[in-house]
Amino acid sequence: MTLPWFIISTFLLMLFISTLYQRNALKKVNYTRYFSSQAVFEGESVEMVEEISNGKLLPLPWLRLESSIAQGLEFGSQENLGISSGEIYQNHLSLFYLRAYRHIKRTHKVRCMKRGLFRLDTATMTTGDLFGLSRSTQTFPLQLELMVYPMIVDLYELPLPIHSWLGELPVKRWIVHDPFLTAGTREYSPGDSLGSLNWKATARTGRMQVHKKDFTADSRLVICLNMEISDSMWRTVTDVERIELGIRYAATISDYAVGHGIETGFLSNGRLDGEGANDPVDANPMGRLDDILGLLARLQLDRTMPMSRLLEQEAEKGNTDTDYLIISCHLGPELQQAAEQLRLSGNGVEWLEIPASGRNSA
Repeated sequence: MTLPWFIISTFLLMLFISTLYQRNALKKVNYTRYFSSQAVFEGESVEMVEEISNGKLLPLPWLRLESSIAQGLEFGSQENLGISSGEIYQNHLSLFYLRAYRHIKRTHKVRCMKRGLFRLDTATMTTGDLFGLSRSTQTFPLQLELMVYPMIVDLYELPLPIHSWLGELPVKRWIVHDPFLTAGTREYSPGDSLGSLNWKATARTGRMQVHKKDFTADSRLVICLNMEISDSMWRTVTDVERIELGIRYAATISDYAVGHGIETGFLSNGRLDGEGANDPVDANPMGRLDDILGLLARLQLDRTMPMSRLLEQEAEKGNTDTDYLIISCHLGPELQQAAEQLRLSGNGVEWLEIPASGRNSA
């Protein structure tokens, strides 16, 4: 009778433990995950930190955590971390052993291999008893985002003759008088308007004094990035590396322009991640580099409409005194005609042709 009772007792004990874990395994288990930085540049590294805690007396002999994130982040090899790659997403599998009232913090080194907005919405946690009789699963919301900006290349890697044009941009900011900005007074000169007289300064000095007008950043820059490889391309980008190079050029020029105090806008016939499939990108000139780099990071390689039509719509707005830089793989006749409309409206137009693979870019 001893052996049967031992078997029955063992079975009842295992059943009790299984029921206990089924009901309580994931209670008071907390999990968080975050990146050490919310935004980095392509090619840089960042740390992904996992923190998990067991706030109860019941230990967890095994706990599996699964999540998926888009391709483009390279994780270093680490114990208890498994990675399997698919065509679009890569799956992460972390294993833990949690004693009672235990808190574990893990840090993973991540290299950002491509630009983009990487989202991690949820993580699925699975645990159970030591015998594998029970299993509990719970999904944790994370809403985690990592923005990877495009790489900023050396200015002299840009194709010629764009360097001389870039050098002229800061100078153009100081050639227009702003009637609403004053920078002191000066002595009256023939041709000055009587309305510009400063009577208090005239009385104080005994000489005719007029308001001295300051200069203003009247000229603005709009970077126009064309997703078309050729003027006959339909929707899908066939030369991804070439367009990605154009995006790096746009980031580099934005960095230069904003660094010199030039308000910079962005126009593209691509679309933004999370936006409508047929909505092009049309961002007004802005003074923050992070805003422009964020748009470039989220840019999807889908053509929403012909670039020539997008430039025609820009000309129809009636903008003047704006510099347009068109970054494109081709300079087709329809594209050049649309650019000429912008020029005839009183704007400056420059071209930056994205070199084909194998061509010297400098």
